[in-house]
Amino acid sequence: MKTLAIDLSTKSGWSSFVDGVYKESGALDKVYVEDFNVNDEPGKSPLFPFNVINATQTVARMVVNLVGQHQPDIVLIEQTTMGKNRFTQKLLEWLHYAVLEQLRGRAPIVYIDVSEWRKIVEMRLSTEQKKNNREVSSGRKRGKITKKHLAVNMVNEKYGLGLKLKDNDQADAILMNLAYHLKRFTPTPDPTTSENAA
Repeated sequence: MKTLAIDLSTKSGWSSFVDGVYKESGALDKVYVEDFNVNDEPGKSPLFPFNVINATQTVARMVVNLVGQHQPDIVLIEQTTMGKNRFTQKLLEWLHYAVLEQLRGRAPIVYIDVSEWRKIVEMRLSTEQKKNNREVSSGRKRGKITKKHLAVNMVNEKYGLGLKLKDNDQADAILMNLAYHLKRFTPTPDPTTSENAA
């Protein structure tokens, strides 16, 4: 079985596994859409919301191309979580919609919650790392260890990779794929396929 995991964003990380074995991973090229910056406030662009729609459609086409190249049996997508920035949250929700609309009927899709895959792969701070973060919080030292650090370190150790912190979306996609193979999830039924149609 071939699975393709995607951590959807404007620079989506992805990973490919075959029968539970890591094969390859990467990230989609950074999306360039005129007058669009993910960090901008919506009102800063006179093209809002159409610049965001253009960006999500561009990413969706890139994801469809990725799926076409890999021909997975199942596509794994990380579930969105409530973010602090409402604009970024809206962008992600529109992005998920655009991707699902274009992937419909191409391969079964499994959504996996970030907290669930982290639990399955046992990604958590060690006692020493927690101590480090307490010292950072109290101002005694610098260098907080985040979940991004944990993900990158874990895949580098497990798969002999040389990912950097900036590659955390790719690391997340690898670990999400690993979690799927450790605990199989049921794909979401696609109502447009003949076997699921009423």
